[in-house]
Amino acid sequence: MANPGTRLPGTPDKMSKFSPDISNFKCAVKHDSPESCKWWNNPRPNTSFNEPVEQTELPPGYCKFYFNTNRGCVRNICWFQHVPNKGDEKFCMRIVQKFLKTSNPSFLQRAVTVFTTYYRISPPGVHFNSEVMTRLLYRLLNESQMKEVFTVLQIVVLVKMLPPSDLLLQVFQRVTLLGLRKAVPSLIDVTCKCVDAGLELTVENFNYMQRQLDLLQAPREEIDVFLAVKSRLLEKQATRNEQFDLDVAVAEVEHCKEQQDWAKLGTIFINVCLGYRNLGELNRFCSCIASSLIKDVQETPMIPFREFAEKVCQEPHVSGLDKSLLGRIGISVLFGYYKAQHWTKGRRLLDTLHGMKIHFSTLKGLLGNDCYASRCQILNIAAEIYLNSGNLEKAVSVLKESDWIISTPVWPCDNMDVLNRHNLLCRMAEESAIKNLHREALEVLKKLPGLQNFSDNVDVSRYTMIFNRHLSACIENQNLAVSSNTVDFMTSKSIPVDFSLLRKLIFKLGKNSLWLKARSLYKSAVSMGCYPALQGNLYCRILSIPYSLSEIEMMLAFEMFIVSNAGNIQNPSPFNQALQIVLKRKEEDDVCLSDNDYHAAMSRLMLAAQNTNPKLGIKYATVNVCKEQVFTLDHLSALKWLNKNMKWAGKVWLFS
Repeated sequence: MANPGTRLPGTPDKMSKFSPDISNFKCAVKHDSPESCKWWNNPRPNTSFNEPVEQTELPPGYCKFYFNTNRGCVRNICWFQHVPNKGDEKFCMRIVQKFLKTSNPSFLQRAVTVFTTYYRISPPGVHFNSEVMTRLLYRLLNESQMKEVFTVLQIVVLVKMLPPSDLLLQVFQRVTLLGLRKAVPSLIDVTCKCVDAGLELTVENFNYMQRQLDLLQAPREEIDVFLAVKSRLLEKQATRNEQFDLDVAVAEVEHCKEQQDWAKLGTIFINVCLGYRNLGELNRFCSCIASSLIKDVQETPMIPFREFAEKVCQEPHVSGLDKSLLGRIGISVLFGYYKAQHWTKGRRLLDTLHGMKIHFSTLKGLLGNDCYASRCQILNIAAEIYLNSGNLEKAVSVLKESDWIISTPVWPCDNMDVLNRHNLLCRMAEESAIKNLHREALEVLKKLPGLQNFSDNVDVSRYTMIFNRHLSACIENQNLAVSSNTVDFMTSKSIPVDFSLLRKLIFKLGKNSLWLKARSLYKSAVSMGCYPALQGNLYCRILSIPYSLSEIEMMLAFEMFIVSNAGNIQNPSPFNQALQIVLKRKEEDDVCLSDNDYHAAMSRLMLAAQNTNPKLGIKYATVNVCKEQVFTLDHLSALKWLNKNMKWAGKVWLFS
């Protein structure tokens, strides 16, 4: 019987490093020894490692102890995640690669956990790295951690990402060296799944594996299963011809383009994907398909990609990788339509991707600069295509579905992408306002660059004109709820509000009996400097009323003035300060006011006092040196007003 350490034809040279002297191997493998059972059932014991750990920048919500320390997370219940989120494949690959760089066994176990847990719930996407998978398997094999080897193999076969054939041969050899007869069912099961998924094995490979099984004295039923798999694969290889050779397939693509037979092109794509697992070759082939689909008939409204993609999706065995490649082809075609300004075709292509549940924004194109397009750029192009084809709702939806993402550590973009997003959002807000969709316009404006993740470094002054123009349109269209929300948002982001618009809004809120919001905005306006603050001296408290105020604003000023002096009004004493109201004749940068305008302001002042409930008494007192009328607030009427309204007025005017 052949020595299991001998390299057979079809097995790689690097297998020789797993070939110790096993001349007396029959005795060693006749029965499972306690040592071999120990290797199978338990991982190697951990030792303490103090080597420095590469610090990885983690997205929010991930446990820094688990991913960035030798010891790992020791909490019984950890509120932070120990495995990547679904769709966060780029981070998963980066972490597994980092864990494999160290000799710490704890990191190796974590690499297995991260890899298997992620791909148990997520199909491989554009960021899947087969080299990282292969390194993980070889590392586990070197450490003789066979249980983990089979766990990883079961996962990678499940998602149709096959290990190298020489690695499977080395798994057979290592199981034989360790005498793990109990591992034979798992070994046969993984082999069957690899072959069914498309792993190419030669006759020499099968003969080598069969010799290892003979050395292990595997049960007859397991040998029979193995021989059946061998027979099935060799029969398939014998009947397979060269029609799906990649060069031949590329020639077929050109023929389909000439004949405009896009359904046949889909069949070729399926067959090539089933026959090849080399991502580089698949990407090259898919680039040819993308080029063919872009060069369609210019004058017709049809899009070849739809017929091509529908044919592909009819195949029951389409894998996650196949869908990712289909999405990448779609991205390249989309970029082609965008450059040619074929907006209707671009919209139909986007609808096709959406209908097939292909998340195109997380993929890359295949042609030229499409390969380097950021997620922000792809979303900008998709939204702009919808916008230019007259579908504002879908333009907003495509950005909303991606949480309005612009630039993140996982999905970075450059300054040009940010500028394009700014211009796109402004245009979307403007078109929403034209259609009187002011609430939707405000939602779009809130997502302008720098306003989602607000910081002190953001120059918000550049948004002053945009937001004030939106506020003006809302007020003119009597959309007071959205107007109020706009002012609240501008205040929260320290965006200056146009005082004339703010006063107009307060007036309209009062006219429509929306007093709660009117009072809230008036109080904010006073703190912003829109209205004069309360004044006073040793003898009196003074309320300055600018002549330009409406009766609504004057009434709110009375309320604030009375509540601010409630103590003096409710507890009078001989030394109390008088409450005076001065109707200002002149405001900042104003020319002198005509007597008619000033008398009109006096009439509004009296009307405001009469509109309060109960009515306030205002008595003429004197004229000051600026020829401004000075009035005294009647103490008894102010007391009556407080007794009736202090319960709610105190909450409105005294508390933040």
